[in-house]
Amino acid sequence: MWRYVALLALLSLCKPDKYSEIRGTCQALDDVVSWAKAHHYLLIVDFLFSIRVSQGELELLTHDPQAPSWGPDIFTRINLLRDKVDRLASLAFADIQNDTDNDYFKKFERLVDTKYYISSHYTPERVFTSIPRFPDPLEQEPTFSEQQSDGCMREILGTEETPTCTISPKCYQQMTNQESEDYQLTHQLLYIILAQVRGCSNELANAALLHKTTVAELEATFTAKIYHRLSSVLDSGRYDLFTEMVMIGQMLNYREFYRSKIIELLLLWQDTTGCYNDDSETTPDLKNQTARIGRKLFADEIVDDSCSEHMTALALIVLTLTLRHQLLSLPREMDTWSIGNLAVISLCGVCLVGLVLWCKKRRLRILRHFLV
Repeated sequence: MWRYVALLALLSLCKPDKYSEIRGTCQALDDVVSWAKAHHYLLIVDFLFSIRVSQGELELLTHDPQAPSWGPDIFTRINLLRDKVDRLASLAFADIQNDTDNDYFKKFERLVDTKYYISSHYTPERVFTSIPRFPDPLEQEPTFSEQQSDGCMREILGTEETPTCTISPKCYQQMTNQESEDYQLTHQLLYIILAQVRGCSNELANAALLHKTTVAELEATFTAKIYHRLSSVLDSGRYDLFTEMVMIGQMLNYREFYRSKIIELLLLWQDTTGCYNDDSETTPDLKNQTARIGRKLFADEIVDDSCSEHMTALALIVLTLTLRHQLLSLPREMDTWSIGNLAVISLCGVCLVGLVLWCKKRRLRILRHFLV
């Protein structure tokens, strides 16, 4: 009988070690940042954008009211990570800015000249109420112009010719096309996210209203489509696209994109150097060459250790947002106290029941009378 009492007591005290998961994510994120710092002179514009997102999110974490309840070890690591990413941002921005041949940076300097606080625009956490079935995608994506997509992003940022938060009818039509797939679809959602975080929410809402829809409906439809495609994209070995889809889903704060299996894959794919290499779309002969891989936000760069800057940049955002989700999913300080005390009370209750049964079995009437 006592073995069952002991088992019940043990079960009452057992709970998943969330802190080990958090430490693992912290280490993976630190490894990415270390790799990027070692290659700061090679980083491209979209990597700098990822750094800016990581900067903003880590800053929000260090100022979160819940932070003291995470414990000094975790809180210290978050602060060290924030400082490390801040230094990386300064290095990378200076390197790209000083590259006189970088016309692309000159066009998109406004995209990477500030931190991004993505999560502050997408709270509370979202959950799909249902996942509609979408038809199988065509073998080829619909006509998609990366140049036009870049132009639409620049309209949001503002140019010499157009004021900030411009949403032309042509851009709205392309960036909300319901037939989109793959990278075009992630581009569209990034366009919507960029409009929201750059203070263009009203302009985007007005454009959507003219087409008898809302921004929330567009986000929900496109994100559900991405989630519906995740398994098939993974099965096809398109790891870069899979990571980009997860990144977009997390930026929009949908819980389903934080599933443990997804995070385990991202941690598994990380190279020992800290970077990521999309093996399905790169080959060894691409070393030291600039390569366009699929339809991505910007050009990719395969550096000397065969790491993909594009996929590593995506992973930087995913790991940062995953860390935020893990930390904010922890019980609050009072909740932690309650859980610990509940376990102790449960243990005492189990022991008391066991003692009563033991007394009854041995007919110790006085003690039994006292307890019962």
